[in-house]
Amino acid sequence: MYQKRRQRFMEKLPDNSIALFFSGKAPYKVGDEKYPFSVDRSYYWMTGLDKENMILLVGNIQGMTYEYLFIEPYDEELAKWVGGRILPEDASYISEIEEIYEVGDLWDTLSSIFSRMFNNMEKIDVYADFTKQEAFQEDSEAIRFSKELLQRYPHINLLNVAPIMAELRMIKDEDEIKKLTKAISITKEAIENMMKHAHGGIYENELEAYFDFVLKMNQCEHSFSSIIAGGKNATILHYDDNNQKVKDRSLVLCDLGASYQYLNADITRTFPVNGKFTKRQRQIYEIVLKGNKKIIEMVKPGLTLKDLNNALLTFYQEELSAIGLLKHGKQISDYYWHGVSHMLGLETHDVSIAGYKLKPGNVFTIEPGLYLEDENIGIRIEDNVLVTEDGCINLSKDIIKEPDEIEAFMSQFQYK
Repeated sequence: MYQKRRQRFMEKLPDNSIALFFSGKAPYKVGDEKYPFSVDRSYYWMTGLDKENMILLVGNIQGMTYEYLFIEPYDEELAKWVGGRILPEDASYISEIEEIYEVGDLWDTLSSIFSRMFNNMEKIDVYADFTKQEAFQEDSEAIRFSKELLQRYPHINLLNVAPIMAELRMIKDEDEIKKLTKAISITKEAIENMMKHAHGGIYENELEAYFDFVLKMNQCEHSFSSIIAGGKNATILHYDDNNQKVKDRSLVLCDLGASYQYLNADITRTFPVNGKFTKRQRQIYEIVLKGNKKIIEMVKPGLTLKDLNNALLTFYQEELSAIGLLKHGKQISDYYWHGVSHMLGLETHDVSIAGYKLKPGNVFTIEPGLYLEDENIGIRIEDNVLVTEDGCINLSKDIIKEPDEIEAFMSQFQYK
């Protein structure tokens, strides 16, 4: 599987060039304690390995393809404290790479490639991931290494591999869809566990604990920090305090997901904490639900995520006008201010390309919302869909979202 992925990458890598992928390193907190390690997702996509301080080198050189994996040497003493590092034969078995070396051998390997394989070419293209979200963000390992590489070999040409990887990773293969489907199924179970235990006066973090329990029981991590927002808190898009008491007759907005082997579900459901919608809550909820269904029905290859969001805005213009929410200078942006979709996969907000036209194999979210701060109502309904040849499959269709279904489900569980 991983070899096939690398082959797909090699087909897009220009001739006479190499690419470097770094697994990453966990930063230190204090002393000898580190923050939890999170592997670079493009490196993982190419190798299936999730260990620190590994480097993948691949190249198309004079019509030949090359694959080298560099790993840390096994340390007997360290193994007594934190477990042994991966053995070369295990790394080779998982990644399907035959050429395994120690990390310390990387510079000698690069020297050999530059001096012999490229045969004194005027320019040598070296690709790595130079993505940065902010100008003053700490340099990634790829950026730090590339700076040193350029100092030692000023004739190389550094290029960003991120656009190539985005194009590849946005098309999910069978294994990814299988794992993502499992993550969504576990998320369904966890959401239902929250709904079973919900009642007026419960704290947001109590509901969160019922969600977390199911994830732990299924060997899953969180896709991201869960949003459990009761009442007015649900009008804060990325609320994450999760520590307030939920008043009776309030809605609870839960934006969360299970991560199974790094494939991430991202689901939002909104339900009344006491199991019964008020008339006004149901009115707003049904508008959001109708928008959710409308956008799902629209999905097909060739559209962009912007097309889908524009369609939702047109829908909201009509629906919100009909119930009087666009009077006195009010606009849609007063009630809805985020996009309706983002790509989904190895990262919750997965890699994407501006203006990208949907293709079969894309997986993304559909998450319309409305936020009425003055009325303490925040509603979002989010599903995860897979693009097919002529439409899409709603991978999260089994997670209840019809208001009658929610009320019927919650009515089975009584709390005093």
